[in-house]
Amino acid sequence: MLPPMAEIQLSANRAQLPKLLLQAPKEVCVEGRGTGKSFDIGFTMDRLIRMMPKAVIAITGRTYGQLLTRTLPSSLKLLGQIGYQKEVNYVIGKRPPAWYKDSYETLNKFDNIISFSNGTRFALISQSEAGSGRGANTDYEIVDEALLIDREQYNNEVTPTNRGNREFFGHLPFHHGFKYSTSMPVNKEGRWVLEYADYYYTERGIRLFDTWNRIVLLQTDLLATVAAYRAADAAPSTKSDALATFRRQWNEVQRLRHQIAPFISRDGVLFTLSNAFDNLQMLGFDYLLKNQRQLPSLIFMTEIMNLYYDKVEDCFYNLQERRHVYYNHFDTDALRSLGAETLLTTTAPPNPSTLDKDCDPSAPLELSFDWGSSICVMTVQQPHHYDYASNSPTSYVCQTMINEFFVKPDTSGHLMIEQLLEQFCTYYAAHTCRHLVFYRDRYGDHRNPNILNSLTFNEMAIAYLQRHGWQVQSVTHPGMEPPQSDKYLLWGIILGEQDSQFPRFRINGDKCKYALISMNNSRVKQVAGKLEKDKSSERRDSGVPAEEATHFSDAVDKLIWTKYSRLLRRQVATSTSTGFLRIGGKTL
Repeated sequence: MLPPMAEIQLSANRAQLPKLLLQAPKEVCVEGRGTGKSFDIGFTMDRLIRMMPKAVIAITGRTYGQLLTRTLPSSLKLLGQIGYQKEVNYVIGKRPPAWYKDSYETLNKFDNIISFSNGTRFALISQSEAGSGRGANTDYEIVDEALLIDREQYNNEVTPTNRGNREFFGHLPFHHGFKYSTSMPVNKEGRWVLEYADYYYTERGIRLFDTWNRIVLLQTDLLATVAAYRAADAAPSTKSDALATFRRQWNEVQRLRHQIAPFISRDGVLFTLSNAFDNLQMLGFDYLLKNQRQLPSLIFMTEIMNLYYDKVEDCFYNLQERRHVYYNHFDTDALRSLGAETLLTTTAPPNPSTLDKDCDPSAPLELSFDWGSSICVMTVQQPHHYDYASNSPTSYVCQTMINEFFVKPDTSGHLMIEQLLEQFCTYYAAHTCRHLVFYRDRYGDHRNPNILNSLTFNEMAIAYLQRHGWQVQSVTHPGMEPPQSDKYLLWGIILGEQDSQFPRFRINGDKCKYALISMNNSRVKQVAGKLEKDKSSERRDSGVPAEEATHFSDAVDKLIWTKYSRLLRRQVATSTSTGFLRIGGKTL
């Protein structure tokens, strides 16, 4: 007699329950950190394995690194809790055992395949490798971090393969369906995901995002109330008032949540919004309060609280996500050399820069800075004859921003400059070319008037780098600090990409997150008839965290102006082209 099977108990949080209960053919889930997105994908994988044996399901990410290090570990952990055993019920990245059943679609390569014993297979597709999505017919699509996906490439390569096998699975409503999971898109190129929510208004008159933002703001008020209640010096009456306030706020949040209760559209789409409050039983208020203290406000509100955020329109930099920003920064060969097994169990590689596809270890690095008392920031760039946004070699130069670092003052007494450069030296310890091009910040040449014979910021930074084995070439832009209007004109021409004399600019959207925020939120204003960058975010009373203010954009400006302003002077002397510049919705 066989022993009784052990009972498996799992719980789902408020973000996961609607998908489990409603079983929609198509799911679009916009969720903040801590909601269990990867666990949720694991639930979906289990359903597909059980309901569609011998099917092929596509799991698409921007890079294999994203799928192997962020998505799959938690998804496979969930499958393990359900009872799936690795090397018994499934294998990763290799030909399955002979006793495994085959899928209906014949597969010959298994490098990026997860094979299950009943014939179900999950094909990992990376957009960083063009064409990896083409091939066998698939029966379902899963996309993680859909906001990072190049939609046109996805529609050309992956969506058309979601066809066939109706004779086996046509009776299932979710056959040929999809699951798109993502955090809140900040840039307009990722907003296509939010279009799936339109049915809330067209079918029931619900203004989903307006109500959602009211909920998020109430939840931040709740956090303030919790902090007031927990304050060590809070009087009993204060605690009592805080408790009463908490009840009112909590009940109002639940009332608003009821107004936007998830439902399936007429054509089978389930769109859901959730944040860390939906997993509060697991995370607790400590998780939320800690992240609120430690993270920049914009990152906390968008990535944790999932606030619907509108980007600044009259921007100093006309950055376009698809053209100027890229995310495929992992070196695929280096990842494969580590192996999928290592990646799924290792959180940090020994030499981070060796895995960066966009970093040429045999070429110099270009550094620029913005020194200050509230923050010190640093950008790392390399010029390439390769466009990482389009993944293609180029005849023109792509001035590529590959990394960023920053430090803010702490109570340890350590010099911010040394802390900043320690981060850089640690990250690039394995960089074989030890030559640096150091673009000087003129304000960093000032000495501390309170210290006799003090070194300037630039001198201290150069000395530190030299002590750590770097050869430093110092470069200063000629003349006085240029007016912001000249920088605006230079950026307009570079980002417009209509003049072959100028380089193309590319920025790593994963590694340079704060520089991207800084540039995307730098407004244009007019002063005395001239265009200027609005630097009010740098004021201490602005309410904007220093890493989100214009400091990072200023550091990027210094390198670009110093290196390419000579081309601007030549271009202005021979051209009247100003069609790249926009302010207030008008072309100048």
